[in-house]
Amino acid sequence: MPNKHFCIQPFVNVTTRIKGQNNVCCNINLKDSNISNESPANFFRSDKVKDMQTSLLQGKKRKECGLCWYQEKKAGYSQRTEYNNYYNIKNNQSNEYYDRILKKLRISKLKNPLYFEFHISNLCNLKCLTCNERDSSRFHAENKALGVSQDKDANYAILDKNKIQALESAITDDLLFLDIRGGETLMVPEVKKVLLDVDTQRAKNITLKIQTNGTIVPDKEWTQILKKFKRTKINISIDAFGDHNHYVRYPADWNKITTTLEYLKEKKIKFLINTVVSNLNIMILDSLFNWIQENNYPNYFYLLYGPTMFRPNNLPKTLLDIAKKRLQNVKMQFVNEDCNQKLSGLINLCDNPDTHGHWDSFCKEIQMRDRYRKNSITSIMPEIKEYMNAKV
Repeated sequence: MPNKHFCIQPFVNVTTRIKGQNNVCCNINLKDSNISNESPANFFRSDKVKDMQTSLLQGKKRKECGLCWYQEKKAGYSQRTEYNNYYNIKNNQSNEYYDRILKKLRISKLKNPLYFEFHISNLCNLKCLTCNERDSSRFHAENKALGVSQDKDANYAILDKNKIQALESAITDDLLFLDIRGGETLMVPEVKKVLLDVDTQRAKNITLKIQTNGTIVPDKEWTQILKKFKRTKINISIDAFGDHNHYVRYPADWNKITTTLEYLKEKKIKFLINTVVSNLNIMILDSLFNWIQENNYPNYFYLLYGPTMFRPNNLPKTLLDIAKKRLQNVKMQFVNEDCNQKLSGLINLCDNPDTHGHWDSFCKEIQMRDRYRKNSITSIMPEIKEYMNAKV
């Protein structure tokens, strides 16, 4: 019987989130381990992680993994399947197959994670509509101004001693991948200092991955860092083409983004266009994907899971039909084989509109943000106007 739940992440990875919570991946947000009382390495060696490893090796479904279930059900792929592929591990194989793979990779000998992902600060220059105050200081400030903040006194932009120590301690001889996320990572001076101080010999064994919104060109020191590590992967978050990206990822400046891309190409620093698919951009993805293809940029996209009001199929069926037609046209021309397969799942999703009553919440949220920002969703989706506040 195939094991449909095996995931390599808990065997190799630690993700530390913005409040210091240690988890086995970024799709899980448990709160019982924190860097204030348990280092990422100690969490990796803990009984709770071993219990998860045992369950997944036996093919048992874990409730913490709900986000991947949702993604696989709706689109046919998830972070679980993507990370398994990343390690050249086939999905949906027998328990014996996964046991052999783990022995071959000598996973049982690991004392420290191979992959450390750190959501280190929410300091950010944007306030993307689908974001939250944990991940963007500007979104947090706007929520306070609107009187809707869930955490008025939180300041996740400041790096305390625990966070700096956690980052420094995670950079061990075992580490192969260091994934730093924000906020906007290039705005955080403490991260820059830690990475500049990493021993050059050790850095040559580590792939550094940085998440950025592309509006900041790396300065001289950041460029030095990006050249220092064995490999560097810059994930640039772009959710729409041109001025449409300014609305979705407000207030992103398209000229600044293209300047950053040109700089990275000039310096021969590898980057990837990373797109979150939501109901804000599913109707306009065609122009973004055409631009990506015209420029031959590597790209990756995934479905937004939360907030639920922004899920890509939370749109009236008429609008999903328009999105489907546009995506079908893109698919006929798209040369990125991996994304082409994922487009099939996205096209199928257009036939299954949300039935959980999230439309009203979406309309209220958009109207509140548009009033405050003096924007209008009709600037990117004129077809939506007649449906705002309507029952769908």
